[in-house]
Amino acid sequence: MPLSTIPMHAPEANEERVTYDAIPTIRQFHKSGAQIRAVVGPVGSGKTTGAAWEICHLIPWHLFKHYNIKECKFVIVRNTYSELRDTTQATIFEWFPFGNFLKQEQKYTIKHPDGPTVTLLFRSCDRELDVKKFKSLEITGYWIDESIEVADNIKRMLKNRIGRFPKMKKAVEWYKEKFGKIPAEWITEDGNETMPLPRFGIETTNPPDVEMPTYYQFAWQNPVPGPLSEQPPLENHEGFWQPPRENEKYLRPGYYNDLMMDYKDTPDWIEMYVDGKPGVLVKGKLVYYNFRREVHQAQAPLIWTGPGTLYRGWDNSGNVPAALVVFNPSPMRFHVLKEFCHDKMGIIDFTKWVVGECNKLYPNAEWVDYGDPAGAAKFSKKEGGFTSNALLMEEEGVTVESSEQNFTARTQAVDGILARIDGCLVDPGCVRLLNGFLGGYHYKEIARTGEYFDEPDKNRFSHIHDAFQYVMVRLVGNKKKKRGQDRWKRRRRTAMSA
Repeated sequence: MPLSTIPMHAPEANEERVTYDAIPTIRQFHKSGAQIRAVVGPVGSGKTTGAAWEICHLIPWHLFKHYNIKECKFVIVRNTYSELRDTTQATIFEWFPFGNFLKQEQKYTIKHPDGPTVTLLFRSCDRELDVKKFKSLEITGYWIDESIEVADNIKRMLKNRIGRFPKMKKAVEWYKEKFGKIPAEWITEDGNETMPLPRFGIETTNPPDVEMPTYYQFAWQNPVPGPLSEQPPLENHEGFWQPPRENEKYLRPGYYNDLMMDYKDTPDWIEMYVDGKPGVLVKGKLVYYNFRREVHQAQAPLIWTGPGTLYRGWDNSGNVPAALVVFNPSPMRFHVLKEFCHDKMGIIDFTKWVVGECNKLYPNAEWVDYGDPAGAAKFSKKEGGFTSNALLMEEEGVTVESSEQNFTARTQAVDGILARIDGCLVDPGCVRLLNGFLGGYHYKEIARTGEYFDEPDKNRFSHIHDAFQYVMVRLVGNKKKKRGQDRWKRRRRTAMSA
């Protein structure tokens, strides 16, 4: 869709005409013909302004010029009403102040002189149950501001509601009014006149977690400062990732430098909100406080030269299995080489997958495996008798030793290694483990009380971190135990010689 050259509105006498100058990435976004589009960038990058112009001006005028569609309707969504009012809504009112706002209905109508009419519906949704707000909507398109804070089921519902306004009959009448007749390809076999009603979905947001749908559902049209997604993008989804400070000339002097000073103690915040790098949402209290990405994340893939012993940690007790590979290059130094995660797979298939990959990546390695003690719990088989996940894994060639059940001991083992100089280095491909360290693995708050649960939230990050704890507590614990045994032997020898 090309940028429109039509003025925003006919200025009154002595009124200054408003000029909108899109920065390069936003200009790409405006020119895209994809139905569903996303703009991702740091704070102050002009995302909200670009989306406001897209739905209030560019799309309506495009539909008016090319299809004679005289009315269109959009719903604008944000996580909370206060954020919607103070940011998104305020931006629209600033750029398009000539509309009519019905506060009680949260509806804003913009009538372009000698052009289209745009109706905007403002809606908040801070809970997944808010999906019912959108079930009966009939709209041309939607705009979700700060979309990483909006639940996926709400986004799916909105995709089902776009392309429903205007009604087909009215759209056909408008088209014929200006162009005379409907193109032959729009007429059905039984002679009904139709037209492809436009569908538009827009998301604007700060950088998402690399495992969030926003990160992998869009085909990014410019470089993304993060790992490539292993999942293919959805059809007709295009994304535009802004480089840092692209909009700086339109901000007050020193805007980003001041942010860097204000948040100098939280480099991960700076990476996301100033540098525009993907990250992770922190929604609770951190489990580990000694992790530092700049220290513990390797700058390049870690290489195991072998041969020798490698260690695997397994979360092997449920239907969301996880495993990782650890190398111990020298005393009290550990390299995490590889992670394996699956959101729903049986333990037999998962074990086969992990073993197959490990045999290809680490030939001739000797393996020592540690897992969840609950993985040894026996359950009845359909054909009779009893088995356990540990026994099923043993049938696939993996003998798992039960690790430590005590959660405090496990987390202290990990945090202790993180606190050591050169104690732990993680391969950059271990995305879920790294994002868990950054906050995905956390203690959840109890009903906004400022108090937190005693154990971390069970989410997609918890399983790989359990696996890491199971192997580390045994490796670190074994070394401590061995040092204790050596001291006992020395004392015994001294006593005997005396």
